[in-house]
Order: sequence, then structure tokens, then C-alpha cells
Amino acid sequence: MLSIVHIGLPLDHPLIPVTERTKIEDRLRNLRERMTRAGYWYEIIQASPETGLSGLIHRLETQPCDGVPIGGGIVGDESMSYFMEQIIDVTHELAPKAKIMFYNHSVDVRAIVERWFGPKSG
Repeated sequence: MLSIVHIGLPLDHPLIPVTERTKIEDRLRNLRERMTRAGYWYEIIQASPETGLSGLIHRLETQPCDGVPIGGGIVGDESMSYFMEQIIDVTHELAPKAKIMFYNHSVDVRAIVERWFGPKSG
């Protein structure tokens, strides 16, 4: 089973508009359910420059990881460039074979994962 670790900003982060948080939370819950039903081991980790990457680091040190989609709140915001570079560096160091993917809600994350790993039934 492919192990996918999706990293994104905490929903209470100042860059995420308060009016969007419930919609994003619902979208992420639905995404996790769809990816699990499709046969992926799928986890979402929230991190920010303010809270650091300890959760991602722990996860990558303790379990295999095939792919890391980086969420649109990080990828789509120029002020997050250095933080995104830190995520890439940590992933490269701790899971050197993991594919690093850039995700935003306009593209289905399953499609992003499948362009690297091929289609999965489910």
C-alpha cells in the first residue's frame, strides 16, 4: 500500500481566511476518506513556520513514505517559499525516495499521486 503524507498549514493559521476554514476542513476530511477508500495509506499533517516541522520529521523518521503532497496554502503563497524549501529539504533527507508533489484544491490530489505512481483501482 502506498503511503502518502500530505502536509499543509493548520486551519487556524492567519493566512487561511476564517470564512474558508470550515470548507477546507470538510474538503480535507473528504479527501482523506476518498484516498483511504482508493487503497492509499493517507495522512494529513499540519505545520507552519511558527510551529515547525517536528510532526513531519517524526512521521518520516518512523514510517515509510512514498509521496509528500505539499498543500496549496504553502505552495500558493510566495511568503511560504522558505518554509516550502524546508519541507522539501526534510523530505529529501529523511525519505529520499519519496516523490514531492505540489497540491492545490483545483486539482484532485489522487490525480497528482497517480501521475507519479500510476492509476489505482478503487
